[in-house]
Amino acid sequence: MLKKIVIGTLFIGLIGILVAGAVIRTMDKTGRVAEAYGQGGSGQGRGGYAQGGNRGGYSGQGREDAPAINSTGQANVEEWLTLQGTVMSVNADTLVVQTSSGEQATMENRPWWFAQEQGFSAQVGDQVTLIGFYEGDDFEVGQIDDTTNGQTLLLRDESGRPLWAGRGRRGG
Repeated sequence: MLKKIVIGTLFIGLIGILVAGAVIRTMDKTGRVAEAYGQGGSGQGRGGYAQGGNRGGYSGQGREDAPAINSTGQANVEEWLTLQGTVMSVNADTLVVQTSSGEQATMENRPWWFAQEQGFSAQVGDQVTLIGFYEGDDFEVGQIDDTTNGQTLLLRDESGRPLWAGRGRRGG
């Protein structure tokens, strides 16, 4: 009889732990879903480039009537910009471009690794066009064109979501 009581107590305890875990997991996922639908997120951005035409599949090139895009926490794209310049240095971890306005744009870590994984290569002295947006003080590259060797690579979708991040939970 004592054995049945101990086993019953353990079984009820296990069920309680599983139910508590399910409730916590559901609450966590519900919070993330609300954020994805903009109920808990911050900021809305506008798609489109500051200059140039429709390149790489981006839409709403700087139009005031372009729809606001909430990129579910991946990026807050206010405005797409086009920077042109010359590759000053390149290695396995970093690409540094001196822009025509005199500033330096650096592409490093995951975006640059992703570009290399996709077969993109650049050499010092190559002329490049970077299409992207500022997130704080950092220029986030959405597309890179090496006009010297004719390579073009899309790194982010029109909402600023990195292509190396995969398709997300919903496959879209």
